[in-house]
Amino acid sequence: MRNTTRRLALVTVAATLLLVAIGGYTRGSGSGYGCSDRWPLCEGGALGGMLPRWEHHMFIEWTHRWMAATVGLLAVATAVSTWRHFRRRRNVLWPSGAAVAVIGLQAWVGRMVVKEDLDADLVSVHLAISMIVLALVTVTAVGAGPTTALPAVGPSVNTRGWIRLVGVGATGSLLVLLLGSYVHNMYFSGWPLVGNTLLPKFTNRYLTVHFAHRVGAALVMMLLLYIAVAAVRRDRPPAERLLLGGAAAGFAANVGLGAVHVVTEVDSSALIAIHLLVAALVWAQLVAATAQAARHLSLP
Repeated sequence: MRNTTRRLALVTVAATLLLVAIGGYTRGSGSGYGCSDRWPLCEGGALGGMLPRWEHHMFIEWTHRWMAATVGLLAVATAVSTWRHFRRRRNVLWPSGAAVAVIGLQAWVGRMVVKEDLDADLVSVHLAISMIVLALVTVTAVGAGPTTALPAVGPSVNTRGWIRLVGVGATGSLLVLLLGSYVHNMYFSGWPLVGNTLLPKFTNRYLTVHFAHRVGAALVMMLLLYIAVAAVRRDRPPAERLLLGGAAAGFAANVGLGAVHVVTEVDSSALIAIHLLVAALVWAQLVAATAQAARHLSLP
């Protein structure tokens, strides 16, 4: 039955990633106010707001809200299963319980986003909380995996320094994601340089944030490529190598999507959703790799 907990956690991870993509599409398409300022139901929807009208923006926002509710229910189910089968494993029990609490906070912030007319700062906070939820359910899924499947590693390979290095890569990817989310629907010409100049004129905070986003993306991409290569050279366990290689490749691909984002002048809601989804997937992979390395460190 312990496999049930891990499966639930993995389904919750997948559902959270889907929610992030739907949220990105909702914001990119301008559908965030599709239900007016009513929450959690839709103003003027069918069955008292339980269902949407056949109107594009309302349907998108309604889908976003009910997908969020689904993630909440999955997180609760995972926490219950964790309590039943892993209550003595704090590395599984605590993150699963914390995920439920953070989702409650996220719902409250989501309500504030609607009530405050989609304030950009609140929207970024809302996304940041989503990334915390994603990290917690990812850690739960890793912790619920079978310990018998962990390969033996020596002390020279399994160091806290390595865990810190991967953790820095994960943190960097998250910061780049959040910087991008703050200005994701704003067009800045030129790529890879902003305005095709080495240092643009920082006329407003949005340009400054976007410049930091691009510089950060370049630095983090180089760091992740280094970590992926180092994982092979240090003969890290196969699961870690796979996660880190996937994260590096995904981040590099997302840099390319960023270029397409500029070429299309930020005009594609689908591209916005995909760009955000890949960034979230990279974050989840790096969190999983960090958690996996920490599990090896705890072995006798």
